Amino acid sequence: MTLRFLRAVVTGLLLAACVTLAPTAANAAAPTRVMALGDSITGSPGCWRALLWKHLQDTGHTGVDFVGSLPAPGCGFTYDGENEGHGGYLATNIARDNQLPGWLSSARPDVVLMHLGTNDVWSNIPASTILGAYSTLLGQMRASNPAIKLVVAQIIPMNPANCSACGQRVVDLNAAIPGWARANSTAASPITVVDQWTGFSTAADTTDGVHPNTTTGIQKIESRWYPALVAALGSEPPAAVGLHVEGARVVEGNGTPFVMRGVNHAHVWYQSQTRAFADIKSFGANTVRVVLGSGQRWGPTPAAEVGNVIGLCKQSKLICVLEVHDTTGYGEQSGAATLDQAASYWISVASALKGQENYVVINLGNEPFGNNAQVSATWASATSSAISRLRGAGLQHLLMADAPMWGQDWGNIMRDNAASVLNADPQRNTVFSIHMYGVYNTADKVNAYFDAFKSAGLPLVVGEFGHNHSDGDPDEDTILAQAQARGLGYLGWSWSGNSSDVAYLDMVNSFDPANLTPWGQRILNGANGIRQTSKEATIYGGSPGDTQPPSTPGTPVASGVTSMGLALTWTASTDNVGVTGYDVLRAVGSGSFTQVGTTARTSFADSGLTPSTTYRYQVRAKDAAGNVSASSGIVSATTSAGGGTGTCKVGYSGQNWGGGNGFTASIAITNTGTSAINGWTLAFSYANGQTVTLPGWGATFAQSGAAVTATNMTWNGTLAPNASTTIGFNGTFSGTNPAPSSFTLNGSACTTA
Repeated sequence: MTLRFLRAVVTGLLLAACVTLAPTAANAAAPTRVMALGDSITGSPGCWRALLWKHLQDTGHTGVDFVGSLPAPGCGFTYDGENEGHGGYLATNIARDNQLPGWLSSARPDVVLMHLGTNDVWSNIPASTILGAYSTLLGQMRASNPAIKLVVAQIIPMNPANCSACGQRVVDLNAAIPGWARANSTAASPITVVDQWTGFSTAADTTDGVHPNTTTGIQKIESRWYPALVAALGSEPPAAVGLHVEGARVVEGNGTPFVMRGVNHAHVWYQSQTRAFADIKSFGANTVRVVLGSGQRWGPTPAAEVGNVIGLCKQSKLICVLEVHDTTGYGEQSGAATLDQAASYWISVASALKGQENYVVINLGNEPFGNNAQVSATWASATSSAISRLRGAGLQHLLMADAPMWGQDWGNIMRDNAASVLNADPQRNTVFSIHMYGVYNTADKVNAYFDAFKSAGLPLVVGEFGHNHSDGDPDEDTILAQAQARGLGYLGWSWSGNSSDVAYLDMVNSFDPANLTPWGQRILNGANGIRQTSKEATIYGGSPGDTQPPSTPGTPVASGVTSMGLALTWTASTDNVGVTGYDVLRAVGSGSFTQVGTTARTSFADSGLTPSTTYRYQVRAKDAAGNVSASSGIVSATTSAGGGTGTCKVGYSGQNWGGGNGFTASIAITNTGTSAINGWTLAFSYANGQTVTLPGWGATFAQSGAAVTATNMTWNGTLAPNASTTIGFNGTFSGTNPAPSSFTLNGSACTTA
């Protein structure tokens, strides 16, 4: 539970010691030879390579030999660190001087990890020239090994004191790299692009605006290389055991979707209240999140007691989410434990956990960072490291990772780095947990956070929330309704026993299930609450599959009809588990219906329409199991006279934050043409001085003055006809916050809603 107001950040700097080490011998016979190619970011000290080597070793990928003419610099432990990271070198000069063939002849790599171009950018060499050098180097690689695999980075951002233009030059180069890779990749010699730019801060993650620091920078770089290198090695993640994630869903071992509907219980402080498990179940809950101690502040809860807790969960047919509370507020809260200490605790009680994968979720650590922004910035690397340690110890459970900043992620650190953490899990079996208290006091803020994870296709649960809090009044109605509509799990805080200052968060008074508080009545018995929406896990004999479709949604109502667009609203569907979204279907005149969009809400804006034309609409609901409702009734609407054509349409929504000058922008891009778009850049301008807070989500954003560009990520770069993608960002404004008046996609004007 979060117990702190948002407050001024206390900054600090953590330094890692380096020692000089001798190089290690190569790995086992016939290893995969990997060459790291680049400049000083790769070479000296380049300790991300040391972390990468260790990560591979910890996760069983031992058949790797790092090769190159340069030895391993000291990084604090022995590692295989040969490389071709040459400080000060330019890609264009390496190509011009024909230096790579000699390195290749000695190293004979199977895979090349290339982070190259920083010095070219610094020297004001155009992106097109740098890519020309890339092509020369690629040809030399393939001459050395026709089956070579190239993993090329969109390079980290830079902001050196003597080059104010370098930041934009990096953006320009990175924007061109995916297209170059697509044009040059072959089946025999594939090219993979790794985004090292997004989420990397020159202020927080470098020593000088260019070179990664050892507190956060090298960890972020390693976390992006790891999954791409594992894929290049041809290694598959181990098969999931028990509860696991599939895409954005949590499912049971048999593949049945499982939506958490449960309660937090403070076991470590009230160990005698064992009846609470059965009492929580009596209200229909299917999950209980149990507070344990790792020994730094509470406990430690021994393995025997962990086993007893799991037994109590199973006796009451509850899925058991186990968390250690000692990590709460690390970096701000005195005495708080690190995630590394939490990992050590979980490994120490592994004997009680192994074999319980169908029943137990391991929540790494509660609210593992406070509001110290610099310490919270280490969330991704610390979480990835903890996951790696648990996997290395043989724990195959579904893992749950809490957000930093007292669990509320008000700096969007988890949101922007969750993908890299999931990729760092060799089993890809981690669900992310947001705690929704005072930060989430409006529907817009709740939906914006949910939308970001939905757009990224990442699994999310609400691990804690309440109806009130000292740092603000959460919008619990929206949290409950949207979690139900989207098929997201939620776990309310908490059953009983809160301290007097937050006693309003008790669901029952004095652990008495017959004495509900207002909060207990709301979450346990209210609309979209636990009793109404919870479904028991099939491992306990619940229904083996959700085959019940949602009810038919209400007939849409059209409003705001213009020459090129309109808005639709309809009455929500209901479902035995939860409606996750709606398909919107459209017909022109008396023609047949085709799907034109999906939405998690009961509203949809359609744009890019033809003036003076009649359109018909209907909607259908779907749930997490893929069941689809009957189509709704049909509404007809005729656009007004006017003009407007285009092969793209853009829907823009800017939601201002209450009580401040911030806003969240969501942009839907649709290909309205007849052929696919392969690689895109959206451009628009703000008229009132609005500023984009980088990095945003769903695209690589850049801003120069009033002009903003958004370039596709690798996963959404191709838009088939009628396909859409949604991107967004947070921003700031002064005075008013009007929407951009026009948009272009790859230089062509788009219609707008």
